[in-house]
Amino acid sequence: MRRYNIYVTVPASGKFELIKENMSPIGVQEEDYWKECFTWIELKDLVPHMKTLRWKLKITPVDEEELPGKIHLFPFTYGVNHEVQLLTISGLRLIMTRDMGHLRATKNMNNPFGY
Repeated sequence: MRRYNIYVTVPASGKFELIKENMSPIGVQEEDYWKECFTWIELKDLVPHMKTLRWKLKITPVDEEELPGKIHLFPFTYGVNHEVQLLTISGLRLIMTRDMGHLRATKNMNNPFGY
């Protein structure tokens, strides 16, 4: 069985990773990651709604044999250099997150002293 990760670009806000809320994490990294990915049926409900919001989507497949070593950053770094928004789309509770530390580092490298 295959599941999917979703990355979105929201106009005037930037790029985010979408994670399905896992209401009962068990602490096993691979299993929790798998539960936070989207099924094909969920994508069929989510994608049309996100397109009406004019979000640009990047959907990447995840196979079960690829799970070792993969994590979603949100559960481990909640609130630390991450912008986090909770939202509900098509009846699914989603976590929309992005790494703000990386964005600030890139900005500072391109513009010395933050100017």
